[in-house]
Amino acid sequence: MTTVQILKDLGEQMGLKGTELRDFIKEQQDLEIEERSQQQREHDRIQHDKLDKFRLAQMERKKEKEQREREEQDKQRGSEKEQRKREREKEQHEIERMKFERGKMDFELQMKVTEVKKAISVISDDEEGEDNKDGSVASGHIRQRIGTKGPKMPCFDKTWIHSCIYLRYRQIARGGVKDSGQYICQHI
Repeated sequence: MTTVQILKDLGEQMGLKGTELRDFIKEQQDLEIEERSQQQREHDRIQHDKLDKFRLAQMERKKEKEQREREEQDKQRGSEKEQRKREREKEQHEIERMKFERGKMDFELQMKVTEVKKAISVISDDEEGEDNKDGSVASGHIRQRIGTKGPKMPCFDKTWIHSCIYLRYRQIARGGVKDSGQYICQHI
């Protein structure tokens, strides 16, 4: 900022006097004020631009952060969905396995029932036709008809063994087996 004294000296050197000198000084001061205000406006504009860029960069960082958070949440939700899906599949597999096991157990039970029914029918046939031995062969504990396939020997079962011993005792009581006392003692 040039002072009034410097402007006065400059005007006098140029040969200005009186009102011309005063107008020159006033003009120079107005130019200086205008120049300073223009510099201030430029400075304000630059500061405003910097502030805008900073805010813009800050908003972009905030958007990027929100985007990353959304992506992370989506991944987490996706992994949670995947985990729930795997759990549902695992539960479904377990249910199907249990259904299969139940079906298997039902089948085995039906097979046992069939075996028992066959054994009962063989035993009842044996009791009815004990005196009629035409066409039958004695096999250990159960009589089988010639040419027919009899039931397979079931797994060890105490009640079945006891019923076989009882039937054998009945045969002994009727006089069909020798050394009956020894046989009963061995099989009890």
